[in-house]
Amino acid sequence: MYFLPTSIIFIGYFILTLIYIIKNRKVKIENHLFINELLIALLFLLAGILYPFMYGFHSPNLSQNSLNYLWLFTSIFFLVEMGAWALTLIYNTVISKRNPEIMAERDYSKFCEVFNNNWVDDIKSELGRKFLHLFTCFVIFFFWTLGTIFNNLGVLSQWGLDNYSFSYWLIITVGFGFVIMFQVADLARLNKFYMLPNWAKQWYQDMKQNELHTFIASTPLVLSFIPFLFAPFPIFASVVLITTGADAVACIIGKKYGKHSLKTNSKKTVEGFTAGGLTTFMIVFLISVVYHPWLPVSIEKIFLMSLIATILFLLVDAFAKNISDNILNPLLTGFGMWIIFLV
Repeated sequence: MYFLPTSIIFIGYFILTLIYIIKNRKVKIENHLFINELLIALLFLLAGILYPFMYGFHSPNLSQNSLNYLWLFTSIFFLVEMGAWALTLIYNTVISKRNPEIMAERDYSKFCEVFNNNWVDDIKSELGRKFLHLFTCFVIFFFWTLGTIFNNLGVLSQWGLDNYSFSYWLIITVGFGFVIMFQVADLARLNKFYMLPNWAKQWYQDMKQNELHTFIASTPLVLSFIPFLFAPFPIFASVVLITTGADAVACIIGKKYGKHSLKTNSKKTVEGFTAGGLTTFMIVFLISVVYHPWLPVSIEKIFLMSLIATILFLLVDAFAKNISDNILNPLLTGFGMWIIFLV
């Protein structure tokens, strides 16, 4: 039962996020945010339900004792994180309410005004916004490589672990830790901005304008990876790289070289659209080949998986409107590849 604290935290986030959405449903519906935010809430629920099965799914020989230790370490980490946030928010609430000047300074409408005045939409700014997404990708590949090295050296077997259980424990603990951190900050930002410490406000300098009154993109991005922890690692890795890398390439190429609009009244260009599609195909193909021991399928099936992922990525890029592509891209491309693998 050591998994319970983590599951409860994420189910709690589902409840809090759902309450926030329902409370503000009229505004959310008018601004076409309701469905997107509802999906985020449901992804939190999914995380809480699936968490007990994440470490051991690919590791049938993992002992209950080893599994308990993994759950325990993760739960302790998250409880400490939540405790630190609770103290921080309470402290800032107290000092803000005791000092009218501080409360006035921490007015969210003023923050939004300053943010909009300083907003710059260029390649340099786009790279800054994509950095956190790309860092997520780096963390996942680093931990998988670390687990592979330890497994080959025989270190993990001494602890009763294997590559999947150890690597996914690190990936999930760090990834979920970031989600917990940003969702606390987002709920405070959108409801009681004065509760946020000044250092947390710096995180929001690089968000997009359309995120000012909703959750930042990093949260649904990470949550949308969750189902694919149960797929072979190359599919999980491809989903992560498509959502971060292919999307970044499409944005940057579109901004720098885009001259032909993809659709009327759209900022997306044919050049960026094409670059994103080609990048998606190469990502799936190369990852499937490089990590072939964990995805033992024929080259024909790898080609088909690459093609399906590319088509789905392009469909999302062309037609997604009110639902974040950080949700649709991983879910559609991931399940598309997974279905082809299973057929």
